[in-house]
Amino acid sequence: MTEPVTSPVSRFDVRSSDPEYSHEVLRATYTDFAVRTSRNLDDFRLALTGVRTGDVVLARTRYGAAAEMGVPPQDRQFHLATYAGGRVCLRDGREIVTPGLGTPTMLPRREITCRLADVDVRTVSLTSSLMDRAARSAFGADVPPTRFTSTAPVSPEAARYWQGVVAHLRDDVLGDDAVAANPLVLAEATRALATATLVVFPNVGLARAGERTDAGGRADPAVLRRALAYIDEHAGEDIGVDDIAAAARIGVRGLQHMFRRHRRGTPLEELRRVRMARAHADLRAADPTSGDTVGSIAARWGFAHSGRFSVEYRHAYGCSPSATLRR
Repeated sequence: MTEPVTSPVSRFDVRSSDPEYSHEVLRATYTDFAVRTSRNLDDFRLALTGVRTGDVVLARTRYGAAAEMGVPPQDRQFHLATYAGGRVCLRDGREIVTPGLGTPTMLPRREITCRLADVDVRTVSLTSSLMDRAARSAFGADVPPTRFTSTAPVSPEAARYWQGVVAHLRDDVLGDDAVAANPLVLAEATRALATATLVVFPNVGLARAGERTDAGGRADPAVLRRALAYIDEHAGEDIGVDDIAAAARIGVRGLQHMFRRHRRGTPLEELRRVRMARAHADLRAADPTSGDTVGSIAARWGFAHSGRFSVEYRHAYGCSPSATLRR
């Protein structure tokens, strides 16, 4: 008898008109807070839906009341919010933040007072450990702990890009239990969201990366060979830039510089190219009459969205993956 597959994803859907119960649910989902004032509780309503996996929580909260909440300093998570309706004002002792509708906002980690009324908000919660790992991969091992220096994205275009990355994780990966059960796909999509957050919202690591020049990346064939060999051997595993750098015995920034100079790309682009080549080989060897599909083979190599995989595949091999599968 086959053992059931344990899903790494947990979903929640809470609807309540009980303020006390609703606030306890919100504390369990986000963080502790004190409700200092609240009005019109006779008409109170809460609808909270979302998904939780590892280092990420994606949620939508509709809070049908007016309230003032005191939120203590945060040290374990970063919370980002995109408001679709209602009114909200955040005060942290240094500034007043009034998020615009439709624009993602990095919520302050200092102690804040939040005044809200009838809000409809989508939130993304990322653990500090996830963001610190992503920062080391993006900016180097000596980067300080992640600290964001602005609540606003660097540009409207960057905000739209970030929202697209969130939608990919939410809809294409976590929205499909079969895809989410693939640890490689889930890890890649989670890492992509963390990296996108570092690129889109100003932070100390991004500032340091822009200020300093990189002295690494000397033309050392042995280092490059070690990096390429590690990618080739471990392409089917959950690896990142820091793993490749450690195997090559070079710093992350030196590795990135070396790949830009000698491979005209990045280590992760090389990893993606190798995974695409492995998927191509599997498509050629597959038997569609035995149940092999483009989607299953793509997911095996970390490509969660079969449509995007098909576009990349056609660009690389000049035909659709389904055509290769049928040959």
